[in-house]
Amino acid sequence: MKILVVLGTLSGRGGIESCVRTLSEQATINGDSVRVLALCPSTVDSTWHQGLDYTEVANGSASLKWQMLRGLPAVLQACRKDPPDVVVVIYASSIPLVRAALALSGLRRPVIAWLHFSTVLKQRTNLLRFAHGHLCISTPIAEATRAVEGVSANSVHLVYNGTRIDTSTLASRSTTGPLRIVHVGRLMVGDQKRTDDLLRALAKVKGDWQLDLVGSGDTVPELQALADELGIADRLRWLGWQTAPWAALPVADVLVMSSAFEGFAMVLIEAMARGIPCISSDCSSGPLDIIRPGQNGWLYPVGDLDALAARLQTLVDDRGLLPARSTVQDSIALFSSEKVFGRIKEAIQTTIRQSGFAKA
Repeated sequence: MKILVVLGTLSGRGGIESCVRTLSEQATINGDSVRVLALCPSTVDSTWHQGLDYTEVANGSASLKWQMLRGLPAVLQACRKDPPDVVVVIYASSIPLVRAALALSGLRRPVIAWLHFSTVLKQRTNLLRFAHGHLCISTPIAEATRAVEGVSANSVHLVYNGTRIDTSTLASRSTTGPLRIVHVGRLMVGDQKRTDDLLRALAKVKGDWQLDLVGSGDTVPELQALADELGIADRLRWLGWQTAPWAALPVADVLVMSSAFEGFAMVLIEAMARGIPCISSDCSSGPLDIIRPGQNGWLYPVGDLDALAARLQTLVDDRGLLPARSTVQDSIALFSSEKVFGRIKEAIQTTIRQSGFAKA
């Protein structure tokens, strides 16, 4: 099977990039292929796609208008040069462009939307009705997609996101000294990530703990000033953005994610794949699909600092409450990259069959 993936604006450091790479790797293992066409360059890290069959639109732009003008010839050329069996788009705004290119090329191929965004964000969802199928990474996204006018319920497929699960990647835990708490992701005051919630909650926790933060963001100086104000600056390590974040965290007892919203929260399954249990806000969407209370982590209401602090306090007081590393890892078998690729491929084949499309 030949899959063409069309991308819009990406930073080069997000979860979508990881998912596209994993899709390509699994496709190769299974005798399939993935080509990637980016309608504009990555805004931060332009090296993320190394090793992929990747093409970038010349003079590409983040502007939707210019993506249509410059992207249409590029998609048309990609379809004519090596006709794909299916075209997968990340942004709903790309659906009309891809359908136009397929029509002009004379190819009858399905267009499938691969939705990575929380329903909190309105990503031109009205355009989803023009896709033939929908790959959804969380239950709330699947439910919201089915509710879009013009979208057929049987075109929606819940596939989740996947990661490599290998017992050799299990992280170490501390046996003495502070409870090692980690946070991986963009660092933000309020907004999506609410990193300041974690700092404020930790200021309420008594006992021995340390927080390692992997990530960057414009508000890091503000967060560092907040840590000083809260009197916890000496317990924090600011590790910055890392190309290999888990290698920078050789010891981790628990990961905390304090987001207001997510698409799927890849960081949770990446941590659990290494045996690290997670405390997560019960935000939309993703955590409720992933967290199994007491088995691989715990949920708390978004913004409830007392609930987060109380959970952290129990672990500082008794780290024996942490589930076994192997138990945490086993809990996410559903999200292995192999199983996720299997669901994606099945969804694509179902869409081809239901839409009546086949190779010309």
